[in-house]
Amino acid sequence: MLREDRFRNLLLISTLLGIGVGVFSAGFALAWKSIDGWVWSLVPSPIHRLWISPAVGLVIGLIMHRFFDPGNMSAIVKHFHERGRLPYADNKPILPVSLLGLVGGQSAGPEGVLTQVCGSLGTFLSERFGKPRFMRILTLAGMGAGFGVFLRAPAGGAILWLEVLHRRGLEYYEAVIPTILTSFVGYMVMTGLLGMDLVPMWHYPPSHPEAWWWLIAAIGVAGVCAAVAHGYAWQFRFIGRTFGRWPMPIFIRTTLAGVMIGVLGYLFPLSYFYGGYQMNEVLNQSMTLKLILGTLVAKMLAVSFTIRGHWQGGLIIPHLLMGAMIGKILHLIVPPLDPSMAMLVGMTSFNAAATQTPLSSAMIVLALTGFGNPIPIFLASLTGYLVGYRIDLIEHKGSRTEPPGFHLPDMDNGVV
Repeated sequence: MLREDRFRNLLLISTLLGIGVGVFSAGFALAWKSIDGWVWSLVPSPIHRLWISPAVGLVIGLIMHRFFDPGNMSAIVKHFHERGRLPYADNKPILPVSLLGLVGGQSAGPEGVLTQVCGSLGTFLSERFGKPRFMRILTLAGMGAGFGVFLRAPAGGAILWLEVLHRRGLEYYEAVIPTILTSFVGYMVMTGLLGMDLVPMWHYPPSHPEAWWWLIAAIGVAGVCAAVAHGYAWQFRFIGRTFGRWPMPIFIRTTLAGVMIGVLGYLFPLSYFYGGYQMNEVLNQSMTLKLILGTLVAKMLAVSFTIRGHWQGGLIIPHLLMGAMIGKILHLIVPPLDPSMAMLVGMTSFNAAATQTPLSSAMIVLALTGFGNPIPIFLASLTGYLVGYRIDLIEHKGSRTEPPGFHLPDMDNGVV
């Protein structure tokens, strides 16, 4: 069998995987939105956050106490590097725990459950079709597509998981085309089932005409965002170490995390939930410097308690929200700075610094905002990446060990 035929087979399975990713994403989103709308229509007042989040935290802890703690994004990275696959067993606790956390106000996004379930679906298809050499590629395709499909950024989401695995650069270049194909097929399936309005586009206020100094301003804003990301990473690790020093059952830890999430969400309402729907309020709402500063600190703490408190979720959308807040703060301090440019540059550079993903961070922001000029966005993303060079927020990143073209051997030895 020719290498071209093997690659064609890989793309065919990637297409089938995309259909599965789209169906699962649509089903999960429908269940999440239905439960979320029902719960918060019964208890709309923010005061109820003070008891709902701790109660959800207790249930999350009891579920993981009954099964096991599957870990967060770092665990997914570790599983992939060690085994080239994602375990099916992790889906059992991740699905209910993630659904509960998203309804219960967690400051982490749905990319954790989507990445895990869709990545394990890629693992399953490689085994089902007897293609063990395709396992890493298909697992990566499912991981990237799971996030990109739901976020409505199929290209940026696909590239994100190819970047986030490594400390420096994108090493599984063989997976780029299959992952993007899977992501776009999944996106078409999900939007065909649920429509285009499931996740709202982020609308930034009208900006001033672009000027030559925008590029310099983008570098400056990105540098500030990356510096803040260093502080955020420190407190993220500090909260993790603090939890680690106090041996306690997991359901106590998740409940304490729920208490902090609820209190912060009551005091600073925009810090509650993962940030997808709160982004437009940050971008367009008039806010005082004191309020936006308080909300930023609350959001950083809420994210840290969510992840370090063993709730399940991803960091990307919360990071984009934090970056938008920093950009808004800089505009309030330096009024000549264009607010739209500052917020969009802040979104890109903060996530690029915190997760070390310069390409996908820029692509995601451009896809979700429709910003016309990509140059300041990519420049800011690279600046954030470089200034945040030593940030190691997601653990277990590593380098690939497979030779080039590992999935397409030259000779057909019966194991393809």
